[in-house]
Amino acid sequence: MSKDENPIDAKALAAIGPERLATLLAGAVMTNPCMRRRLQFELSAQKGESVAVAVRQWISDFGTQTSFLDAEQVRELAEELDAIRVTIASNVSRAAPDLAPDLMWQFFSTAGTIFERTTEEGWEVSCVFDEACSDLVQVSVDADVEPVELATKVVAAIISDQYGEYGALIRAIASAQPWAPAYVSELKVLVKRLLKELPGPNSERSRNLQRALQELDSLSAT
Repeated sequence: MSKDENPIDAKALAAIGPERLATLLAGAVMTNPCMRRRLQFELSAQKGESVAVAVRQWISDFGTQTSFLDAEQVRELAEELDAIRVTIASNVSRAAPDLAPDLMWQFFSTAGTIFERTTEEGWEVSCVFDEACSDLVQVSVDADVEPVELATKVVAAIISDQYGEYGALIRAIASAQPWAPAYVSELKVLVKRLLKELPGPNSERSRNLQRALQELDSLSAT
């Protein structure tokens, strides 16, 4: 019988019955770390634990992986990474908005967990981080993070951007100009001040800041 005649979807799986399905899942997580971490998070939420605490543990467990990743595994981890992103931007942001920004910054620290363990380009992963840049700005505004605090962290991020995970961050902040102009203006002020303080215009740090300012000026003016 072909897979088309037996499609595996939520409705079909529900027909198996909860006990049998639980047994199958328990067996599957033994060989699928992504599924195991996701189910551990779901179980924590089911027990009534803080969603922020559960997500922080999820990110921590995600970051402890060391095995080499092939193309298929990179795609699988990208799906898990996106599930973490969505959970922070939605569940945590609603339940504990003051904790969401810190969790989103922690989320970005997982970039090396994937990129240092594979020779693949990781386009799917990069797309997740691009989305997370917009989420970071949104949850920071929702949590009333001080503009100078966000600006300081953003500057540190764009200077230390090892894997391109912050590639869409300036664009995300610029897009907030209509509804959160203080975040844009504070970042411009900080970058301009740092450029004046740096010893020369040709250092890598200066070039990174100059590019960020140019991008910010260009995008926030449109």
